[in-house]
Amino acid sequence: MQIELLLTFGSYGTQRFGEHSDIDVGFISNPSINDEEKIMLLTDLIIYFGRDNIDLVDLDRATPLLLYEVACNSNVLYENNSSYLRFKLKAGARYADTKHLRELRREYLNNAIYRLSKGL
Repeated sequence: MQIELLLTFGSYGTQRFGEHSDIDVGFISNPSINDEEKIMLLTDLIIYFGRDNIDLVDLDRATPLLLYEVACNSNVLYENNSSYLRFKLKAGARYADTKHLRELRREYLNNAIYRLSKGL
């Protein structure tokens, strides 16, 4: 298992984080890790954080919107060979590339809300 990047995001490390909050941890591996290796990583993280409510996210499989949010609001636990910078650049590019899809979706939803409000 070769982890390239490991980071926290979400409420962890902010004032919103509480006793019952989960810890969101994102990772990038090369090559991709299998389910058994994910369980091993999760076990290591449970030991590291001293709690078991950890949400483990494979950032290679995340949506552009989640990637962007993580790139903007995260803390690095581990990185190999400037992988955090590469991740941030990739996340920004994927977010920009899908802007038109988010705009189409917003337009569709606004039209649907308008039609429903008018009883159409």
